[in-house]
Amino acid sequence: MSDLKELAAIVFGDDAPGNFVTQWERLALEEHVEPDTVILRQLHPARMLYFVMEGRVEHRLLLDGQREQISLGHVSQAHFPLGWSGFVSPYRYATTALAASACRLYRWPIDELNRLFDCYPRSGRRFFTYVFATMQPLLEQSRQRIEKTPLASDVLRETLAQVSGFNATETLAKGEVRELLGNALFLEGLADKDLDALAGRAHLVRLGPGNAVYRRGDPTDQLLLLASGAVDIRYARTPTDDEVYLRSYSIPGQVVGGSAFDALDAHRESAFAVGETRLLRIAKRDIQQLCDASARFALDLERRWLWLLNARLRTLRLHVIAQQCNEEAAVIQDLLGQVSPQLPIDSPLYKLPHLLANRLTHADAFRCLDDVEQGGNGLERILGGLCRDLLAELRRELKFFDGLNCVYREVTEAPNEQSPAEVRHASCIAFQQAFRQVRYMIAGEDHLPERPGNIVILNHLISHPEYALANGFEFALDTHFVSAMVLEPAYGDCGVRVVRRGRGEEHGHHSYYDRLGHIYVYTSESDALNESDEQIAARRAGFTRTAGDILAAGRNLIICPEGTSNPIEDSPTRFRKGTFHLAAALDPEPFIVPIAVVNVDRRLKRNTIAAVVHEPFRLSDVCDPADRDSLNAFLDRFQKTYRGYVEGAIAMAAGA
Repeated sequence: MSDLKELAAIVFGDDAPGNFVTQWERLALEEHVEPDTVILRQLHPARMLYFVMEGRVEHRLLLDGQREQISLGHVSQAHFPLGWSGFVSPYRYATTALAASACRLYRWPIDELNRLFDCYPRSGRRFFTYVFATMQPLLEQSRQRIEKTPLASDVLRETLAQVSGFNATETLAKGEVRELLGNALFLEGLADKDLDALAGRAHLVRLGPGNAVYRRGDPTDQLLLLASGAVDIRYARTPTDDEVYLRSYSIPGQVVGGSAFDALDAHRESAFAVGETRLLRIAKRDIQQLCDASARFALDLERRWLWLLNARLRTLRLHVIAQQCNEEAAVIQDLLGQVSPQLPIDSPLYKLPHLLANRLTHADAFRCLDDVEQGGNGLERILGGLCRDLLAELRRELKFFDGLNCVYREVTEAPNEQSPAEVRHASCIAFQQAFRQVRYMIAGEDHLPERPGNIVILNHLISHPEYALANGFEFALDTHFVSAMVLEPAYGDCGVRVVRRGRGEEHGHHSYYDRLGHIYVYTSESDALNESDEQIAARRAGFTRTAGDILAAGRNLIICPEGTSNPIEDSPTRFRKGTFHLAAALDPEPFIVPIAVVNVDRRLKRNTIAAVVHEPFRLSDVCDPADRDSLNAFLDRFQKTYRGYVEGAIAMAAGA
């Protein structure tokens, strides 16, 4: 048997009409390509379908404005089809296919294949069924690469219950169902008589919040379209794994569940209602009867399934890229580029990549999405929903950024009659609200001394520039996290910080810290002082008195002994002696409480802040503070020990 006859038997079955197979073979052209040859080029008109007979092919995606292509994986399966997106709008290749080795392929003109399938619709249906089967591993691979994001969506709340089954079923008025089916993009292009037939077989399903629409492993025995409400789609690799959020549906007419017939017999995902939800249900057996009665309808429906699965594969891939590469704007630009032939030229969605390019316009981007969901056309609303899902973590990050702005206003706009302690408390509460928008972990609270009045030290990290306010002010997120999330819950007070005196031009720094009553110190990042030795000694003595008074009053003092902030890779750098001289000079000698903090120098949409409290100590128990060599030796050891603390916190956050 020749290669082509073997391929025809695999794709169309042994009982395919002889005339069909003969024409199929005549349209085929064999090709041999060398490694690194481009077989398909992303976004080019999809005119050819390929079957890989031998060799290995890599799929790549180039995001708009990026130089490097992103690898989506390799395929080495014999008889694998390439270029199926040419059968559905917008009739362009979704990715670039590159020969990763020498390859042997057959190719067919897609226009000719469409005409051939129209003449032999049952064979055409078998072709699409074969394509669907080859797409399933690609869909599964993409699902498995999506990371768990427990705070992923503030549009869809977490499911309130996990109750299986449907609450009620009833037949809808045919006209109401017909209108919804006629507006569903999935059914676009089907004949009116076919839509009428589907409408006559549709039933309404009502679901309460948290009800399961279906679960992984349930049979795909019905087509489900959203009528109202919203549905949350989740995935788990195995029944014992945690579920990962994939996407949501909130636009009437969207397909919530079902499969191309004969392609799958069980759901690979789980779906849950979010709020009160209504679905249209059409039993698989009813659709099968319509397909048996009309081969043309069956073929048209298979093309629409290909359109849907192609869109879902593209969305899953973009979801993976958005998570792993932090390129939301480029991902959305690519998504819009692939549907631009169908998108109105004045669509507000075209603004999104530009609004996402700067953190100060992220709020405008989400307002744009909200407007589209309210007033856009069908395609715009569906795309808006996809963008909303892709940007779920960015929206959570925006809430954190908005929280930082609230903190700054709480402090700088505080009434003059408020005391520094009152302003500190108000800012602490505002910080708690901000930090609750992101993922964080705290461990070792049992090491905190029972009473306050301690010197709390931490490794000092730079803050990610993404969280600088519009006036350029940057919060020290590490110290604020320790104050608000560790000390305030334990002691009912956020403590007093030792902060550097800002330079003259740092107006935001002065406006903020001047109201909080913290203790200023001069560092290498402050304006230089022209002081005599006596003035320096007097300033240091004043600092010691003030710090001692704060500790004696039962407040914790928060100090970063490095004296400057650093990236986590270098944390901590050499500790300066001032903190330890202070501890040695006080009577009674306070506890020193070390806390390791990590990831505030990272984008928090993808990372978890972690703080680990370690065992407190008194300086006199670990060295002789009056002996320079003893203190220096301790600081050398302690820096290495602290690096271990930091690495432990990194490991804890990575396992979150």
